[in-house]
Amino acid sequence: MNEAEARVQQELVAIVDVLSELTGLTSRWSGEVELTQDPRVLGRKPFTCRIVLNERLAAQPVRWWTLIHEALHSFSAGYNMTDYQAFLGWEEGVVEQTQRLLRPTVLKRLGLQIDEAVFMPVEAAYSFNKYIGALERLRGALHREDELEFYLDLLATQIKQRHNLLFGAGNRLPSKQRVMFITIFSEANSVLKEAP
Repeated sequence: MNEAEARVQQELVAIVDVLSELTGLTSRWSGEVELTQDPRVLGRKPFTCRIVLNERLAAQPVRWWTLIHEALHSFSAGYNMTDYQAFLGWEEGVVEQTQRLLRPTVLKRLGLQIDEAVFMPVEAAYSFNKYIGALERLRGALHREDELEFYLDLLATQIKQRHNLLFGAGNRLPSKQRVMFITIFSEANSVLKEAP
């Protein structure tokens, strides 16, 4: 392990500790880190449970966005290749929005002061934004006011069961709201199953 990988590994250990406390969930990260030169990869969490980070990001402040996102996959219930591929948006949308909600607290707990403007350009153009939009429409239709609680509930639910969880909640709405929810759910679920 080179110096940059050792530093990223230490950062991930600290992130995972804070996320464990904030989410109440257990990480399945193996503790392994890999830096890649592949320009197509910003970050990735293969199903072997190591975390991969693009080498050029390793010293840039924006890496915290990627590291927190990839670390959150290690907390995600039912994170396996089959379910991930079948329910891509149900995983990536949940993880990315949870990252955005928790990042300020994580950075503060780590004693870091990073201007949020650093993250805005990558987030504005992020291909998973459509998944977040679909999930937010579902949250609105379910009248779930506590945004973080909504995403943590999904993170703690098996990937393949997340759509059932929300559909079941929508089915318990009063009849008028239920009819509207079913339409919103159908549209959102289609988006959440699309490739980015």
